[in-house]
Amino acid sequence: MAIKSEDIYRCFLENAADGLIVSDAAGLITTTNPAFQKLIGMSEKDLHGLKLATVIEMDATHSESGIHHPTMSAKSKSTESGGTIDLKSFAEVKVDHAVPRQSTILCRRGMALSMLASQIPIETQDSNGDGSGLLTIIYIIQAQSVQQAQTEFVSTVSHEFRTPLTSIKGFADTILRAGDRLDQSQQRRYVGIIKDQADRLTRLVEDLLAVSRLESKKMQLTIRAMDLNEAVLRVQRNLADKARNHKIVNVIPSGLPQVWADADRLEQILTNLTDNAVKYSPPKTTVTVTARGIEGPPEMVEFAISDEGVGIPEDRQAEIFTKFSRLDNPLVRQTEGTGLGLYITRSLVLALGGQIKVMSSPGSTTFTVQLPAATLEEQAARSRG
Repeated sequence: MAIKSEDIYRCFLENAADGLIVSDAAGLITTTNPAFQKLIGMSEKDLHGLKLATVIEMDATHSESGIHHPTMSAKSKSTESGGTIDLKSFAEVKVDHAVPRQSTILCRRGMALSMLASQIPIETQDSNGDGSGLLTIIYIIQAQSVQQAQTEFVSTVSHEFRTPLTSIKGFADTILRAGDRLDQSQQRRYVGIIKDQADRLTRLVEDLLAVSRLESKKMQLTIRAMDLNEAVLRVQRNLADKARNHKIVNVIPSGLPQVWADADRLEQILTNLTDNAVKYSPPKTTVTVTARGIEGPPEMVEFAISDEGVGIPEDRQAEIFTKFSRLDNPLVRQTEGTGLGLYITRSLVLALGGQIKVMSSPGSTTFTVQLPAATLEEQAARSRG
């Protein structure tokens, strides 16, 4: 026996984890599902016949992508303040309105919840359009996932801040209480520890700001042709003190095409990968930087940074590019780090139109990055454009 469409509809409506609201052409609620009823704290009977605008306020001017909807008439905008829906003008922007937009859910006890929602016109077989209505979808599961991620992020950041702050406070208290009983070498050592931990806090704040800019799409990039070899040497000079117990070997051929990149972001990518190679490999080992051109289309420049360190287990290699990910082994535990470096590095590589991958085994790890090549033909084409 064939399954009826109304049975499928009823099953979906009753079991969907996201909130569903059906309203008629007058903007009155006709149907809601259990997920929305639970979210708002009202029964289906209480919700039936209410104006849609009394339970949800949607941003009628901007979608999630920031698109302005000039075709939305004053009459259709008035829906959210209790007016009726102008389905003709609404249909003109229905593609944009299907995109999730920020909304405010007005719950029974006066609580307002901010969530993403979509509104999609429902067209019936009635030719005069009198039966048309609106389906509103509240993305409850996505909101819960975002809230959980934010909670975990705050918890992890708090932990990362607590460690250096505890050291700073402890040694500062010691100097204040017993400064006159400490000899000069002890005082200098304690002040040095305070400075190191303050520097660690500064790096953490800078990484968090970088993450914020990347995730909000506010990272400013100035793309131009860059000499990779010059960028590599500049980064290695800046890291010379940290790498004094390691040997760094560069294998970069002459005549290598330039890369299309932002100077600061390319330097940040190289710094993060080189610094990691030094930090997570034993003293007296070698860090090797290689580069080569890759024929296209599109033509790319590839560079790789290899170390002779602890290695990354195969089942952990995918997660090292996530926020606050650090391996659990003695060398990593005793090495300071925020767990944000590789996440930022991967985000920057993707923002520059490239890709990054890792290959690792005990005693060897190689990070390989490909970025678009700035060939003479490409430079000429871009200058004409």
